[in-house]
Amino acid sequence: MRARPLTVLSPIPWWWAPWICFTWWVARLTSRVAAPLRQLSFIHFAHWALMPGRRRLLFLTSFDGSDIQYIEAFVRVVPGRIDALYKFATGFPGPGRFGPVNQYIADHNHDPDHFWMAYPHASTSMVSDALALAQLYAAGAARLNGARDAEAFAREWRRFLTEAQELL
Repeated sequence: MRARPLTVLSPIPWWWAPWICFTWWVARLTSRVAAPLRQLSFIHFAHWALMPGRRRLLFLTSFDGSDIQYIEAFVRVVPGRIDALYKFATGFPGPGRFGPVNQYIADHNHDPDHFWMAYPHASTSMVSDALALAQLYAAGAARLNGARDAEAFAREWRRFLTEAQELL
């Protein structure tokens, strides 16, 4: 399936911007926010930014699937993060129900004329798995090269495949 972009621009009060910056700082210190999002295999990219003047919160993302699947996943997986960012965004209904959030996003979406992706056929979890597989292969290659005979090689190869099967 071809990746699709979503660009949401949300007006925020001037006094809400410092809170958003604080939540980003906390998110960088912990994996509580990023870890659940990385498990959503259809996400290619997700990024938030404060626009100059700090009066707009910009959300850029690209994903596989429908808008409905994407928005519903966010509402279910990270509702606290959504609330922490959008609680005082003008007109935001809160993350509790899909329908109102979907309408809010539709009202604040700006379809781009163009977008580019470094890996258009790979989501963030696919890239993460590929990097993990490369590390696993490097470690396994050393063991395979050091195998004394065909039996030892076969044993190491089975070990590598067993360890790698979740990443393939």
